[in-house]
Amino acid sequence: MSLVVVLMLFNMLATVSAIVCATRSYRRYGSAGRAVFAGLGGLMILPLLFVLATAVAAPRAARLP
Repeated sequence: MSLVVVLMLFNMLATVSAIVCATRSYRRYGSAGRAVFAGLGGLMILPLLFVLATAVAAPRAARLP
């Protein structure tokens, strides 16, 4: 997979995560400011899980000693 595709997937996951977190926060609390902060906090949730899953799934020979 090329670097451009990986970066696009990373950005897509971050955007989806931010939208979901902001939407849920606004529905729950009804505050736009709180929803913005929840969206900013949600920017790294799904990409972080993706990076962790990729690191765990890497073959042992590819890991540094």
